[in-house]
Formats: sequence, structure tokens, C-alpha cells
Amino acid sequence: MGEIDTLGRERKLNSLEKPKKIFMSGDAFSVDNDILTPTFKLKRNVAKKVYQPQIDEMYAVLEAEGF
Repeated sequence: MGEIDTLGRERKLNSLEKPKKIFMSGDAFSVDNDILTPTFKLKRNVAKKVYQPQIDEMYAVLEAEGF
């Protein structure tokens, strides 16, 4: 996160453009796990359902930190 923050400052990104938290999954997005279409486009609704617990957790942590 430190490197991401540094790059954001160097490139003069505003606060809305800088990620506050990130989640890295060990699982690849693929057609086999139904997160990608056969033409390798992201199925956003499926990805959101799969990663909703992690998204909720990140927002909860940010809220607790005062963001």
C-alpha cells in the first residue's frame, strides 16, 4: 500500500482516485470458476457476489479508521 500511496502522490491523484484498501486473492479469474465469460470479460455481478464478504470487510475497516 505504501508504494501505491507514493505513486498516487507523485502523479497528483485526488483522494477519490487513490485506493484506500485492496484485497488480493490467490484464485485466478477464469471461465472455469465462472467469473469470466468465454471471451474473457469480467462478469461483474458474479465477481461482486463472490467477493462481497471481502468488500464488506474492507468498508467496515475503513469506517472504523474514520475514512
